[in-house]
Amino acid sequence: MGSGAHAVTEIQVPFNFQWGDPVKRIEQSLSGTKANIVERTKTSGGETIVVQGIPQRHLERTVFYFKNGGLSEVELQYGNKTWDIVQYERFFDEVRRNVDKKYGPGRLMLRDRNREQDVLLTLAGYQWIQGFMSLRLFFYTAEKNGESIKVLSLHYREA
Repeated sequence: MGSGAHAVTEIQVPFNFQWGDPVKRIEQSLSGTKANIVERTKTSGGETIVVQGIPQRHLERTVFYFKNGGLSEVELQYGNKTWDIVQYERFFDEVRRNVDKKYGPGRLMLRDRNREQDVLLTLAGYQWIQGFMSLRLFFYTAEKNGESIKVLSLHYREA
């Protein structure tokens, strides 16, 4: 171990699910927890369910995406309503460093800050790819007149 290199962990689907798992399996797994399905949407390509209450540090909601009846993406949305922008940025950096340690260095996909009319938009994103899996970390903010929307999310996808 003298080289300083470390073994990279394989990216797995969150919560021990597998790509292609049917909606019913996800629902059955959630039924024995404190998590609740708070939204269900049918799309032309499949279905989306939004879940709140999965016990994980700062996890506000989880979105499960299904195509052709099988799980194809899991989005974990993190945050805290009491955090300011600096706390979100610190958490984003902490998550990025932790993911880098686990899966190897991520690739910066984008870092953009611009103004659309009177709204200041910020978007930063990193990506990790292994075989047929990708993991993307995004931080999005929209600020206007001292109010803001902030979302930090991890997207596990079938590549």
